[in-house]
Formats: sequence, structure tokens, C-alpha cells
Amino acid sequence: MEELTSRKRIYLRRALLAATILVCSVLQNTDGWFPRIAGAGALLLIPLTAAIAMFERDISGMLFGLFAGALWDIFASGNNFNAMFFVIMGFTCGTLINLVMRNNFVTHLILTAAFTFIYCTGYWLWHFVFAGTGGSFYAYMVYYLPSIIYTAVLSPAFFFLVRAIELRFRNK
Repeated sequence: MEELTSRKRIYLRRALLAATILVCSVLQNTDGWFPRIAGAGALLLIPLTAAIAMFERDISGMLFGLFAGALWDIFASGNNFNAMFFVIMGFTCGTLINLVMRNNFVTHLILTAAFTFIYCTGYWLWHFVFAGTGGSFYAYMVYYLPSIIYTAVLSPAFFFLVRAIELRFRNK
């Protein structure tokens, strides 16, 4: 009987985390549903997926990353780039918490800032610099750098949301 309630808690927790990813994906990728600051948008799925991977660990973090990245690719036609990036991010965050780092607020800020920087800079390099688009430095300074900062500022909300879900539905 105890095993059944334990399994229900796991399924309910993971369903709630998946629903949170779905809601954040819609907020992030639908114009006008989440505020932009001077044209820069927050990348809500990065801090959310990092927080989930920190609590769920490597394999589950990787699978939640796949779900978040696939949703982003569906909305933004990213040619599977986002799915691959999020799989790597989810696995890396979960593994780092398993082996090297502690699961706390500061670690989440560091991981979110690092992965947001990697994502935005890589995207900018690929779509602006390597493509030879004019004004690429201007685009980085006006859009991508503020997006990195905006995402980092919002990241504590995601850490504490995922932490609350995990504490509520973890086995005691």
C-alpha cells in the first residue's frame, strides 16, 4: 500500500513539473503573453529546466530537458537545436548536482546564468556572426545581453517554484 502512494506521488510530481514546462513554453513563445523589456524577452524554459534537473537529477533532468527543448522547437521551428541543447543542459545540471555541486539557490543562479549565456551567445554566433549579418554586435548588445540578464533576474522564482513542488510531493 505504501508503494502505491509513493508511486502516485512520483507521477503527480512529474506531471506537475511537465505542466509547468508546458505553461512556461506557452508564456515564452507566444507574443504578448510575457512582458518584454526594451524588446528583450526572458527565456523562461532555461531556468525552469535547470531547476528541474537539479532536483530530479541526471536522467530525469535530461528527459525533462528533451520535453522543454522539443516544445521550444515546435513553437520556434528550431530544427532540433533546442531539444539537443536542453538534453545536454538537463543531463549536465543533474550530473553536476549528483557529483560536484550542492543543490541550492546560488548553484541555480550560476547554472542558469552560464547556460543562458551559452545559449544566447551560440545562437547569436550562428545566426548573426557566421551568417555575416550586418549589425551583429549591436544585436547582441541590444537584444541578447539584456535577455541573459532578464532571464537571470527571473531565475529565483523558478528555483523556489520547483523546490516547493519537490518538497510537497517528495516521499517523507
